[in-house]
Amino acid sequence: MNEILKNTVNDLRKKICSGEIKSVDAVNACYERINEIEPKVKAFLKLNKEQALKQAAESDNKIKTGAKCGMLEGVPIAVKDNIMIKGESMTSASKYFENYISPYDAAVIEKLKEAGAVFIGRTNMDELAMGGTTETSAFQKTANPCNFDYVPGGSSGGSAAAVSAGMVPFALGSDTGGSIRQPAAFCGVVGFKPSYGVVSRYGACALASSFDQIGTLSKNVKDTAMLLSVIAGKDYRDPVCEPAEMTDYTQGLDDYTLKKTKIGVPKQLKDYSADLEIIKSFENALRGLELGGAEIIEIDIPAYKYAPSVYDVIMCAEVSANIAAFDGIRYGHGSPNGAGLNDTYMKSRGESFGYEVKKRVIFGTYALSAKNYNRYFHTAQKVRTLLINQLNAAFEKCDAIFSPTTLHMPVKFGESVSRECDIFTMVSNLGGLPGISVPCGMSKSGMPIGVHFTGPRLSDARILKIANAYEKTAMMNK
Repeated sequence: MNEILKNTVNDLRKKICSGEIKSVDAVNACYERINEIEPKVKAFLKLNKEQALKQAAESDNKIKTGAKCGMLEGVPIAVKDNIMIKGESMTSASKYFENYISPYDAAVIEKLKEAGAVFIGRTNMDELAMGGTTETSAFQKTANPCNFDYVPGGSSGGSAAAVSAGMVPFALGSDTGGSIRQPAAFCGVVGFKPSYGVVSRYGACALASSFDQIGTLSKNVKDTAMLLSVIAGKDYRDPVCEPAEMTDYTQGLDDYTLKKTKIGVPKQLKDYSADLEIIKSFENALRGLELGGAEIIEIDIPAYKYAPSVYDVIMCAEVSANIAAFDGIRYGHGSPNGAGLNDTYMKSRGESFGYEVKKRVIFGTYALSAKNYNRYFHTAQKVRTLLINQLNAAFEKCDAIFSPTTLHMPVKFGESVSRECDIFTMVSNLGGLPGISVPCGMSKSGMPIGVHFTGPRLSDARILKIANAYEKTAMMNK
């Protein structure tokens, strides 16, 4: 691997802005690495070499003239293919959007362009972000760079694999129930989902609107904080976006220590069957936190057991509502075989959607039907409120909830991920809470294992500090 790609984002940005490294050289290093390993990994759906080199040259010229550098000036980044970049294709890994060209930039893309980031390409994902392995993509299956026989997780598997394989320093993903953090754990990188409303969803293809959040995948927590500082902030186009001013999430990151930090471990962790190697790594991580000065306390959240069912009902209902806009008339695949308007709707969706999407739409429509609305959807929302209340009560006793990111190791292609595997990540989405997965070890077979921190809503800065402090402690204890 080119030495340029071994730099952290912070160091790479400093070296580019000082002229020590040219952005063009950094971009070429990315494409050299992509040419080397992408045929095996298949992390990208589209590469933008010509445009990326043009962006990089503009950054180099800007630096040469002494102009002020952006926060990510000349730094390469990959973007999940459900986030719009004006004038480029956005497929969401679905045949429905195969020929769709984005008419505008997503809010996060506007901010990245302003910060001077260079877009390397669009990463693969589960179709319309529905799946947990990146196998439901209509175009290709992405492999885990740690072992090509295994899945990278999903739905942001392409972004996680691209960072893990060293093809890009960091990437954007989207997270509805763990879609950033689960593949981060499977691929051995850091994955962060901000609090609901901290990052604008404008320009991201919706899956389940009350869960969706754009987030980051990177090599370390400091790079995560740097990227979040760029993409976070108010946006009038997203009605749930918090009206907060721009925050520098890197501020005070290295000064924070774990002393007097209260870490809550869910009592319910014992109720689930987890892989023994994950439990062992988690217990080692707990000891590391204690050595760093943290106080470990047990917390009780009985509603954890309802989380998978509550998530499935609400998520599928919102999927059904959002997919209703995909009619094949205004945009996307329009079937030429329709005998009338309703038949065109049905054939457009039937011809272009995969099994997983159809399954979720059907289940969500059933849950929202007049006779089932109160029985399923309304009940699920009440239980969601119960869970949120229990989480808030737990946060009165602790600063962060700590758990394994996943209960099981990555699976081979064709094998299924258990329904409860992502229970601790999906709870963050149900509560609108910030969550971060940090690598904590490797299995005997060489597969990564991650641990997960969740904090109260809008405690993103503190959760990043706790995760960064843990990361430093873990590196010291290696």
